[in-house]
Amino acid sequence: MRIQITRSPIPESRNLRPEHGESLFSFFRKLGKKGEGDCQIRLDQLGFTTEELTQAVEHGVCGLYDGAYRFHKKALKGMDRKEIYENRDGLADYGDTCYTIVVGNNGAIEEREDSYTEISDETWKQILFRGENMGKCRGYARTLGNLPNNYLHTEELVLYAENLAENLGIFCQTLRNRELEELNCGGLLAVNQGSSREAAMVILQYEGLPGGERIALVGKGLMFDSGGYHLKSMEGMTGMKFDMCGAAGVLEAFEILVRNKVKKNLMVILTLAENVISSDAVKMGDVITTFAGKTVEIYNTDAEGRLVLCDGITYAQQQKSAFVLDMATLTNSSHAALGDSFTGLFVNDEDLLNHWLEAAKESEEKFWRLPLDSSYHKLLEWSSVADFANYAPGKGAGASVAACFLEKFVNPGTRWIHLDMVGPSVIRSETEEMREGASGTGIITIVKFLEKQ
Repeated sequence: MRIQITRSPIPESRNLRPEHGESLFSFFRKLGKKGEGDCQIRLDQLGFTTEELTQAVEHGVCGLYDGAYRFHKKALKGMDRKEIYENRDGLADYGDTCYTIVVGNNGAIEEREDSYTEISDETWKQILFRGENMGKCRGYARTLGNLPNNYLHTEELVLYAENLAENLGIFCQTLRNRELEELNCGGLLAVNQGSSREAAMVILQYEGLPGGERIALVGKGLMFDSGGYHLKSMEGMTGMKFDMCGAAGVLEAFEILVRNKVKKNLMVILTLAENVISSDAVKMGDVITTFAGKTVEIYNTDAEGRLVLCDGITYAQQQKSAFVLDMATLTNSSHAALGDSFTGLFVNDEDLLNHWLEAAKESEEKFWRLPLDSSYHKLLEWSSVADFANYAPGKGAGASVAACFLEKFVNPGTRWIHLDMVGPSVIRSETEEMREGASGTGIITIVKFLEKQ
């Protein structure tokens, strides 16, 4: 796929433009998915202000990538699993259509103060880069989600992150079993006990504002979730390779921000494990000690995501992060309540909430705030052998209970957002706009939020 920006329309070229009131993301995604041959997209006479036009082009370019994305299954043949990062562009197929976006000079707003001629050619190049950067990185996250588990175990995602960090020229550290045991990261280690592979916590750091506060993005990376001894059904186990989409999402949001040279100090923490069965796997009734020193009774081995995340959240705060955002395919309860389109949103700061909703409006991704409350905390405090349990049997409100489990690890004064994105993390049936598979949800909102926060 090729995308170019021009001020003047090309004669005799096929012209397309969004309908009045049509979502621009939707228009561009549909167009990208159809891939019906070269065309020019007329944005030059739609009455946009300068700011609206530049945003439309950036989002439009990203939307073309979203729609055109197709996992290139033939690229798996003969691929070395240790070279996923090197092969990531070849694992996505965007077709060979050329899209020309016509932005005009003054368009329909020449009598207003805004003028498209204020936008230099260099600025348009930057806008095209930003749109392609977002589109490609969302595609990388989707590819990581779409890869079969036997191609992407913990060690392969660790290597991917390390190669990415090297390419970006930033700090990367990987903590494996020995280091995690030294830190007493009992949540992450307990979930991974049944696996023959080591768990990992991968930390990437970028300093874009020396002396400024640190922001941490924590991603749940369950490379496969069988449910452990609370074994999932065949239907329930379908799609469990996608249980690492939270980790893939925060990693690729981070890549976008670093390549955009955002003036923020960012840390990404990937908590990577496999929840599988063996004689060593964690069992119902076991008590573990987390990195924060809190003890947890394991009632449900399939409520594992909160166990890996709590250690990541604790690590983020130990590293002096003032704001922590975690993203995870955490609970079926969130999916049952909100369906396929909405991510469950939990936040402990009203100012953060307002800024987040502004970013979500711009990204056109859907979020619905769900409650945090002491009543949900109390539902977890029934254990006679531990500080609390990882599950509240028969009590309902599963998404809020899981979020309140995580909130027990958020220190006073730490601003925190938790995203439970089971519903929109996967496109379960092909749509007019996108193909089936991992969606890359949440990434654009995170980027927009942090760039403007």
